Amino acid sequence: MKRIRMFLICIISVFMITVCGNSHDENDVKEVVYKNTVYDYTEVSHSKELRTAVENERFRLLVYDETAVFGLEDKSDGYIWWSSPAESDIDEEVSQVTKEELKSSAVLRYGILEKRSDNNFLRSGSSVCEVSVIDIDCGIRLHYDYKSAGFSFYVDYTLEKDCLKASLKTSEITETDPLNIATEITLLGSFGASDHTENGYFIVPDGSGALINFNNGKTWASPYSQRIYGDDIALFPERRYSVNEQVYLPVYSIVKDDNAILAIASEGDSNAFISAEVSEQSGSNYNICNFTFVLRSTDTYYTAGSNSERLTVFENGDIQCGDIEIRYYPVAKKNVSYMDVAECYRNYLVNDCNIQKKADNSSLYVELYGGTERKKSVFGIPFMMKQSVTDYNGAKVILEKLKEKGVDDMVVSYRNWTDDGMKNKVDIKAKPSRTLGGKSDFKDLLDFIESNNYEFYPVSDNIYFNSGNGFSTFSGSTVRVSGSYSKIQPYDLAYGVPDRFRKHSMLLTPECFGEMFSEIKESYSGAGLKGVSLGSLTTSLYGDYGKNKISRFDAMNIVMDNISEFDKLLADGANAYVFPYANHIVNVPLSSSGFDLFDEDIPFFQMVMHGIIPYTSTAVNGSPDAENLLLMSAVTGSCLRCDMIYEETGVLKDTEFDGLYYANYEKWVDTISAEYKILKPVLETVSDSTIVDYNVENSGNFITSVWSDGTVIKVDFNNKTIDCNGSITGLSDYLEEGIIF
Repeated sequence: MKRIRMFLICIISVFMITVCGNSHDENDVKEVVYKNTVYDYTEVSHSKELRTAVENERFRLLVYDETAVFGLEDKSDGYIWWSSPAESDIDEEVSQVTKEELKSSAVLRYGILEKRSDNNFLRSGSSVCEVSVIDIDCGIRLHYDYKSAGFSFYVDYTLEKDCLKASLKTSEITETDPLNIATEITLLGSFGASDHTENGYFIVPDGSGALINFNNGKTWASPYSQRIYGDDIALFPERRYSVNEQVYLPVYSIVKDDNAILAIASEGDSNAFISAEVSEQSGSNYNICNFTFVLRSTDTYYTAGSNSERLTVFENGDIQCGDIEIRYYPVAKKNVSYMDVAECYRNYLVNDCNIQKKADNSSLYVELYGGTERKKSVFGIPFMMKQSVTDYNGAKVILEKLKEKGVDDMVVSYRNWTDDGMKNKVDIKAKPSRTLGGKSDFKDLLDFIESNNYEFYPVSDNIYFNSGNGFSTFSGSTVRVSGSYSKIQPYDLAYGVPDRFRKHSMLLTPECFGEMFSEIKESYSGAGLKGVSLGSLTTSLYGDYGKNKISRFDAMNIVMDNISEFDKLLADGANAYVFPYANHIVNVPLSSSGFDLFDEDIPFFQMVMHGIIPYTSTAVNGSPDAENLLLMSAVTGSCLRCDMIYEETGVLKDTEFDGLYYANYEKWVDTISAEYKILKPVLETVSDSTIVDYNVENSGNFITSVWSDGTVIKVDFNNKTIDCNGSITGLSDYLEEGIIF
């Protein structure tokens, strides 16, 4: 009956309309579908006439001109996604501020320069804002005017073939009050807000991915808010942040009943946060998820003296964060799930971002660690001297041992393989280190790798650096918003405060990236090295707020413009903007950060990326639970990765590699090769496939993944077994033989 009513409502609309053609009074709609229920909107907060502003083959854009509230109707089933909830004014227990927030399609945060404060908000759903609706091709333009504070701007909401697009040109944000400065903006913060009577969940791409169920009752938990692509590391914190997984994908999703919507920050992602709150936690009956965009960065500093005061300082000059664009993709399907959302995002990456499918594989990924500096006493005088951890001959021995044990397919990366890498200088020269054996031994290693058709990716990780090779910490370091240098100080493990007894490094300004990349490209090509790993540069994103005036947006574009020049790239973790250029992605997490608000982890990253770019788990020999990591790798199609060093781990003490206490190859060759043999036939079976179904049962002890080629993989965490199309492998067989774990 409900579907019949929805169908009748859809009939009301005019069918013979030009694609993206505007429609006015003749298409006014008196009642519409909201939450699969018919409402007469003259009886709720959205008064006056609702009209069709524009429509195309798939969607209609409905709008109330007086309130500027609009809805995206999916014509396939009549479901409407509203810019703000219909009954936001009805609940008398909700505060006025919360009501205004729910009704606002734009919330602007701004700073008051004289007060050194940015905790000030302007809401379009309040009396301080005048909003007007203007019809444009394929959509509407809303003009937001906050006259009292001196801000105004336009946002275009347009229908595309398969989505609704919200666009804001940040250069056109008008600031007429010299005492006020825009710092953040939230667009469509209540879009698709779901009330306490609805069932569903949010998908957030935290780590591998996580679900937040509507109305989960976790009002005591902190709301979810994480920056896409990680924190701006130029803004060095006084205390170490808690260790969380990164947000690599600029997306979130709302899933409910037979409808879902995927929101993609297609522009402005470098400066965006994802936030989520469940009902009651949000101060209302609504579950809310949205993007917030940083327009100007802020920093804090303290005045001198015993009564020091914490002050806020703002990024100088015009807004430099780039334009903002959000795309909303409705997904209407019976029992729609996160699998359908993952497919939608994967299609976007392939079709709109031009990401070419890379050859999938079942390789073992081996990361080798060459050398480091260690303090040694010479005639009673302490010196920092180079210390070999895995020399070139030792690297060859490790690979030979793995080959002897049956590992026939490897992707090898090699960290600190040059003197500059060991000394933490900007590592731009493909010059083998004498400490590790020199040119002859390095050539022998390359010949062995090439003769066995392994892939080789030497690492050049340069964002933390000391002076040398033409790069000076005086002129080449990043500057914070406060005007001080961004010193990267090691933290005290016990208290999380900077450890002043250990040497700090400086943060290389993105202004130097172009020169650095050019030098690496030229030197590596001259040495016959086809591949490269740029280390943390594919996951760390930061600006330079001194005289260079480089925003995170600028830095992201500098990275993309330059890494496109490399023939083959291994990404050590990868923010989404790196995807078009990466041949492999390593260290992909198999879990989320585990925030209290989360209800379930899902491998959303793997669901999106499998069949496009090969990826690995984190190092299996560095895991506190190697058995479960192996099982999760099987069910999510993740290749194995391991860390390997040649020397005994005692040489690592008081070096940058002291965390590799587990990585001596002699203790791991048998184990890693056995794990590789277990996983390889599973990975080969689904090499070119995507995950189409994923089920977690028995409190997470039993997981099944179904693949697009029909393969079914089942893992049992209690019995430690992998079932691939009925062929069962038990880890206990290897346990009994004393081979693994």
